[in-house]
Amino acid sequence: MALQIGEVAKRSSVNKDTIRYYERLGLIPEPTRTNAGYRTYTEESLNV
Repeated sequence: MALQIGEVAKRSSVNKDTIRYYERLGLIPEPTRTNAGYRTYTEESLNV
């Protein structure tokens, strides 16, 4: 199941900017992108 950044932020109780920051630091893997450029995360990729 693909999750967008807003859903990831809600489930983890942090804001979207924090998710992006964690990506830049390499704490979470870089997500795949839709054709429109939206980030999509899998639950497996977030269990790090």
